Amino acid sequence: MSSAHLAIDLGASSGRAIVGVLEGDPQQLRLEEMHRFEHLPCPTPSGPVWDLTGIWQAILTGLREATAWCRENGADLKSVGVDTWGVDWTLVGKSGETLALPHCYRDPRHEGACNRVLEKLGGFEYLYERTGIQLMPLNTIFQVMLRHELEPKLFDAAERLLFLPDLLHFWLCGEMTTERTIASTSSMLAVESGDWDTELLEKLGLPTHILGPMIEPGTPIGELRSEVAEATGASKGIKVIAPASHDTGSAVAAVPATTERSWAYLSSGTWSLLGAELKQPLYSEQARAMPFTNERGVDRTIRFLKNIAGLWLVQELRRDLKRKGESRNFAELTQIAGSSEPFRTLVDPNFADFATPGNMIAKLCEFAKKTNQPEPETTGQLVRCCLESLAFCYRHTLSSMESVLGQTFDDLHVVGGGIKNTLLNEMTAAAVGRPVICGPIEATAIGNVLVQAMGCGEVADMAALRQIVARSSDLKRYAPGNHELDAQALARYTKITHQ
Repeated sequence: MSSAHLAIDLGASSGRAIVGVLEGDPQQLRLEEMHRFEHLPCPTPSGPVWDLTGIWQAILTGLREATAWCRENGADLKSVGVDTWGVDWTLVGKSGETLALPHCYRDPRHEGACNRVLEKLGGFEYLYERTGIQLMPLNTIFQVMLRHELEPKLFDAAERLLFLPDLLHFWLCGEMTTERTIASTSSMLAVESGDWDTELLEKLGLPTHILGPMIEPGTPIGELRSEVAEATGASKGIKVIAPASHDTGSAVAAVPATTERSWAYLSSGTWSLLGAELKQPLYSEQARAMPFTNERGVDRTIRFLKNIAGLWLVQELRRDLKRKGESRNFAELTQIAGSSEPFRTLVDPNFADFATPGNMIAKLCEFAKKTNQPEPETTGQLVRCCLESLAFCYRHTLSSMESVLGQTFDDLHVVGGGIKNTLLNEMTAAAVGRPVICGPIEATAIGNVLVQAMGCGEVADMAALRQIVARSSDLKRYAPGNHELDAQALARYTKITHQ
């Protein structure tokens, strides 16, 4: 029988259950989607929270469908693992009770908690020196500060703090663990050791008794609980194996870099994450100024990267247009952008106002007005403004990273759903001035599945894993000369992002 593994891949607006089947010699990976669903934060009096039971029911549906598919197709479903977006968490009591719904990282109150943490520590420099993580108010350390200020007794009752994939692994098999790649998004780990920085948390007056030992990607956690097996028809012997539980960690693991050429990566989706894979963290003053973050990856690597707003801009723009009566899919929006005037209006994708939901059209127009540029007037101008600005942002980030690291990269590998946007890929290749290699789209699910396979002893190491990805993926290369780069527009972008 072919060997199969189930990836539960949860993004911040949708989730999917995907079976990966390893077959052939040399091995290739085939993906089969079992279930796809949408989920959104729920507004409550205490702030936006995630629909935890709704997500759990969708996971059970995915496991049920995967079990049935594998039996019908002669595949042996050996394991399941969960990855999610970063930073969000909840508390679990001694009895295993989930004590509160996990809050959404876009809760606007995190900004105030961030300021209070930095005031206590004497500034961001101290926090970066200890954790090597870029400053974003959504980071777990600021979330924990806010919840501890509002509900301190909740922490007294808690046995463990669990990040979302850790919680879902617990619900699947009954074992509480903390996987290192997801924990590394928290700004609560010591940058050199990758372990909890308890001294930092104690300095902030935050509890440390809720922090458990960490495991590495590929670690078997347990087997399915009997209740889960009964509810889904799955075998009790199916293992729960931690992938790189941060979705970007799984996506980077699936970068199909198999040659001696040096490479950087861009995980393109709601967020864009541009970076390089390092053996050791780098948290110099220059790295902090950008800022670049040092998150943990598979095989104890460092994901040295910068978070960029990504296609969130276009997603919010689409929602805004729909509210105004113009309903278009992403392909239609991109087509309209492609025929619009180039370099008319540019924005800073990381401008703080763009990070909060709603009113994206007004926000883009206001930014244009403040920077003495023509306001976008048509749908095509609005979308093109977002895409061109992202491409320039990628160029600036890649150039800055090369300066910080003291090296250049031959290729930029782009993975994730964003690679379906051909116009953005062409713009990116022109902007960064080097080959852009796109694929695979389902990088996160692929990385999840293959790290599970490593945990089962079916894939030898990361080199073998990436060879499987390259053999199994339809990669597309974009040359830098296929789309014109306007030097004056680049100079204008640089000016507006450094005002």
